[in-house]
Amino acid sequence: MKKTVFAIFVVLIATGAGVCLLLYKARPPAEEGRCSLKSKAVNTLESTIYFASQDGRRISEKPAELKGLPGAASKDHAYFIVRTPDVNIPVVLDSYRNMKRSALYMDTDGDGYLSDEKGFRAKPVRRGEWFGPVDYYRFGPVTVQLGQVKNRLTKKLYVISRKGFHGEELCFCPADYRRGRVRLGKTVYNVAVVDGNFDAKYGKIFVPPAEKIWRPGCDSFAIDLNGNKKFDWDLYRPSELMPLARMVKLKDSYYEIDIAADGSSLQLNKCQPEFGTLDLAAGAVRLKLWSDAAEQFLSEPRTTWQLPAGKYQATFLEFDYRTSKQEFWTFTSYIRTGALRDFEIRPGESALLKIGPPLTIKTNVTRSGSEVHIAFNLQGQAGEQYNACVLKNGEPLLPPRFRIVDEAGKVLHSGQFEYG
Repeated sequence: MKKTVFAIFVVLIATGAGVCLLLYKARPPAEEGRCSLKSKAVNTLESTIYFASQDGRRISEKPAELKGLPGAASKDHAYFIVRTPDVNIPVVLDSYRNMKRSALYMDTDGDGYLSDEKGFRAKPVRRGEWFGPVDYYRFGPVTVQLGQVKNRLTKKLYVISRKGFHGEELCFCPADYRRGRVRLGKTVYNVAVVDGNFDAKYGKIFVPPAEKIWRPGCDSFAIDLNGNKKFDWDLYRPSELMPLARMVKLKDSYYEIDIAADGSSLQLNKCQPEFGTLDLAAGAVRLKLWSDAAEQFLSEPRTTWQLPAGKYQATFLEFDYRTSKQEFWTFTSYIRTGALRDFEIRPGESALLKIGPPLTIKTNVTRSGSEVHIAFNLQGQAGEQYNACVLKNGEPLLPPRFRIVDEAGKVLHSGQFEYG
């Protein structure tokens, strides 16, 4: 990494009392393809920690890793676990039924005892979610020591509880991430990396499929493409925040992502990956793909795409279908994308995944006491499940009607489904 050079500007300003000397330190120019990454505290409204959050529900039994409770703990306490690649960290939330009085204890030194740990009090905050700001209680930041004594690493965490959950569920997330500026050609981009698997290291490549799409718990990479000084994200559309892959696609070019293990530096090297073909046998498709190669959003009216070799997972699929009567139908699949949830593109080969019609109706029947709940969805050729709310010529169809009949064909009940 090259040394950063700061330019000092001297400005003389004439005033009624004489001459005033001002010194200005100019912001260093961004380097081509590389940058230093500085630690930045997390703002609760920032998107960068979305993929790095880890949900934890209250567990009934004391964790095996916990040897002793805090001395001040009451009988009204709850157990939780923070999971890292190497160890599980026990957590106790005391007075968890009353968040205004509660105290959180975490085994920060790995000895299994909480009697020597500081109790953290809750602070009311408002945090941004994909559906809008939500009120929470936040503990920390808590600094945790990870690894062997000779190679100790530290990790700062926030612990968050959503108001109304009464300590039944906690969310653990990083209290900081790494951020910098990199120049590619004539454009300067803000970039960031986040430790999402809680190992206090950076550079762990995402491998699909994610077990939990909402909280994949992976390292992530962000790049400010529109220059608004934020990292805009979307689970179903083009996004500036993505699971960390081997490469990032910028327009029609690919750049290898090289991050120092301690997160101190980042390098983007233009590359030419090996390609294979994705064939969906359907046109007018909009498809969001996570990958260990490079995240993709495909939206051109075509049936095949050239993609870098790697493993892929579709988080969103939408396609248009035109009938012989020139009726225009739009089908949308979120997360439950069938065979597209886990597939591979091999160099020089074609992966054929037929989607869409013919569609079949799949019903799901559940009973709750005396009530019976009946739901349905549409399933395509690749096992992808489409939202029941279908658009016809740009307008949503009315929910379908149904009838319940006995063995003799007598109608016992009829009605209409409701969306949502």
